[in-house]
Amino acid sequence: MRPLIFVIGIVLAAPAYAYHLPVWEAGLGAASLRLPAYRGAKGQDFYWLPVPYLAYRGDTVKIDEEGVRGELYQGPRVLLDFSLAGNVPVSGDKYSARVGMRGLDPVGEAGPAMNVFLFQAANSSEHQFWLRLPLRAVVSVGDPLLEHQGWVFSPYLDWVWRRETGGSHWRTSLAVGPIFASEQYHNYFYEVTADDITAARAEYHPGSGYSGSRVTFTFSLNTRQWFIGAFARYDDLRGAEFVESPLVETDRYFALGIAVMKIFARSEARAAH
Repeated sequence: MRPLIFVIGIVLAAPAYAYHLPVWEAGLGAASLRLPAYRGAKGQDFYWLPVPYLAYRGDTVKIDEEGVRGELYQGPRVLLDFSLAGNVPVSGDKYSARVGMRGLDPVGEAGPAMNVFLFQAANSSEHQFWLRLPLRAVVSVGDPLLEHQGWVFSPYLDWVWRRETGGSHWRTSLAVGPIFASEQYHNYFYEVTADDITAARAEYHPGSGYSGSRVTFTFSLNTRQWFIGAFARYDDLRGAEFVESPLVETDRYFALGIAVMKIFARSEARAAH
């Protein structure tokens, strides 16, 4: 799954920090991304995109340096929220493994996530450790307009470091965890039906289950006038349910991205957390 939400405006905020950023910010900038077409593809795409920047840190809905979410419940150690993710379309003719096949429509993911605060470093709230448990329904957008494409469950451990210095807000995170997906989801990306068989591409039907593991590093800096965000993600597909698919050309996935935004306007009011 491509980190499309990073492009739209690098989002989600951890709930337990006392760094009071503005309730909203708006700006404009550019993003550069290097992404494989899909997990398992060798082909790389490079993007240079103008990107609007919008951050909103309301009591329930939040859009900021980690993603887009709506908080459903917040307790002393548990946060239940609603999050989004997405993937851009993939041409059926551009990548050798999929030549002659139907392209992949853009995909959206949405669903609840339980975030469990585990512990923080002794005598410091700057280093915190979380267990995050997102479960998302997957929907493709195309023909038909909306079509359910299964489910994805991707639990991960998340180390988060935050600091405020001189009015600048720094955030770094390192997340590690496995991915599990339904048969319908794996079929959407990796199935080869009888109609798509060629001399180099045998019929293939994956099942549900393990979908690889992932390590994600993110960094962001928010000053009074600028927002800078970057990410690096590595996926290991060895042992994944679909790894024998003819559409899998490599068992590794590596993605990079950076965005620089000029902040033109922000609220005087500060977010509660």
